[in-house]
Amino acid sequence: MIRYFTVLLLTLSFNISAQVPNPKAKEFYDKALKNISERKSVDAIENLQKAIEKDSTFADPYFKLGQINEAARNQENAIKFYKKAIELRPNDPLLTQGYTYIGTRLIKAGEYAKAKEYLSFSVRNVPQNSPVMKQLTRQLEQCKFGEEAKSAAMPFKAAEMGSTINFKNKQYFPVLTADNETLIFTARSDDGDENLYISQLTNSTWSAPKSISEKINTTANEGTCSISADGRTLVFTSCDGKNSLGSCDLYISKKVGEEWTTPENLGGSVNTPFWEAQPSLSNDGRVLYFSSDRQGGYGRKDLWVSELKENNTWTKAINLGDVINTANDEISPFVHANGHTLFFASDGHLGMGGLDLFMTESKIGIYSKPENLGFPINTHEDQVALFISADGSKGYYSSDVKPDIKLFQFDIPAKLSEKFKRASYVKGTVKDANNNQNLSAEIELVDLKTNKIIEKTTSDAVTGQYTAVLPNGSQYGLFINKKDYFFKSLTFNFSEKTEADGKSIDILLDPIKKDVKTVLNNIFFDSGKAELRPESFTELDKLQLLLAQNPSLQVEISGHTDDVGKDAENQALSEKRAFSVADYLIKKGVNPQNIKVKGYGKTKPLVPNTSEENRQINRRIEMSIL
Repeated sequence: MIRYFTVLLLTLSFNISAQVPNPKAKEFYDKALKNISERKSVDAIENLQKAIEKDSTFADPYFKLGQINEAARNQENAIKFYKKAIELRPNDPLLTQGYTYIGTRLIKAGEYAKAKEYLSFSVRNVPQNSPVMKQLTRQLEQCKFGEEAKSAAMPFKAAEMGSTINFKNKQYFPVLTADNETLIFTARSDDGDENLYISQLTNSTWSAPKSISEKINTTANEGTCSISADGRTLVFTSCDGKNSLGSCDLYISKKVGEEWTTPENLGGSVNTPFWEAQPSLSNDGRVLYFSSDRQGGYGRKDLWVSELKENNTWTKAINLGDVINTANDEISPFVHANGHTLFFASDGHLGMGGLDLFMTESKIGIYSKPENLGFPINTHEDQVALFISADGSKGYYSSDVKPDIKLFQFDIPAKLSEKFKRASYVKGTVKDANNNQNLSAEIELVDLKTNKIIEKTTSDAVTGQYTAVLPNGSQYGLFINKKDYFFKSLTFNFSEKTEADGKSIDILLDPIKKDVKTVLNNIFFDSGKAELRPESFTELDKLQLLLAQNPSLQVEISGHTDDVGKDAENQALSEKRAFSVADYLIKKGVNPQNIKVKGYGKTKPLVPNTSEENRQINRRIEMSIL
């Protein structure tokens, strides 16, 4: 828009003088105009300077020198000459281009009050409903927003991550695993080569960064990556990579044990001959957000999303829509570990000038209106990207510290933290209960309120390690499944949880055989009642499937209570609850001859009934293979 304005006024302002200049000065000025029409800029500048020497009060040559320097992108000189012209002939509508140029630069410097003075003059002197008027109106909105944002500044203190992490002149785009113990970022060598580096947190100290893998880092540029919550799925950008579809493409690599697989181009569902970069993965690595300037969007660079299908192929990427994307740039998406808060950078939404950081919430695929993160996270300078830890406590970003680019971290201000939900994690190792061998098992996290799978991943085939992320605000069942083994389930009620933490829980899977006994942790009843609550259905359906796949299994469903209340009542309640489970399975097709039902009341506690926490453990449904 501003370039259009420049061209427009260059054509209209060849002779703007309203004063009578020194004749000799006018002669030199006219020569300069002729030089400009002949594209002889050096001669034009020389004649304009001579005109000023003959008459230092002649505004026109100053203004014309401002235009020439603006076109040459010499900001300092452009401002100097425009200001001199305005000083000599203030409030002259023919100098509107100078007012606009200075006002625009004042926004970029964060001087909103002064910018408003200059731009308000311009608004009064350009055609209504013109592209220039739209641009000026938006800039005045930025001035107002910038002033209000500064007046509502949040506590903010960023700190460099130290010389160990900032080991090169330029490093940027940091990402972390859900446990905050693995940091991956891009660093650029002096020769311009970009590579990915990894650092581990041990005893609150980051290790010296090392190349993530020789299979990933090559002589081509690798950078701007994203990592899944467990640190075992990596998507990164390469602009010169093998099998590139053109420009910059996205590549994927998997970590098995301690080794990364050879990266693969994500293919035509994600990549195009256009620019694709700045990926962000969901916790389980099955949803991918990224920025692209491909055709079919709303502006220059838009945000897009693709999902991993069951056959391990990616869906055709779709645009996130015009609630998020604008006619300008939307870049650097980051989906928080809570699964529904999306952060990104944009110069199309209202901000403080240039690129600002925004957040939006997704509910059933519909995004809320993006909200500016506010000052001083956003300033008059460009804010390009942000990463926020799963627990919502820390933010990470890179910033120019001339001549370097360094990584910084900061505590998330309370005003921002309260706007999105935090996420906890559980991690551990999956093993065979008999021989302690590490197992690769399927990990499913189910929202028990909706019975929808919100994460699906596997434990590492070599180490057996797994990580699952549990956002605050719901009740979850974590199911660990492996063929020929009885599944395990864990339950987490985070409906009222506001803080975030991490748990380490190792999983021992029992092979399907006689005398195996397990607690069905996600079977729920109201107090004193035997009717199954809907949150139980996911686990019961998994149990039904297991029994259908193993039709010869004979099982006992047993109910247990704590020691509160009368023995007879506890005995009766435990039997009724066990029958409710058996009835559900039978209605789903399980052979009733294969199910034995037993109520044990309080007679078989797992732990002493000495606390409410222990009593809750003892109130349970068990299944035993007979």
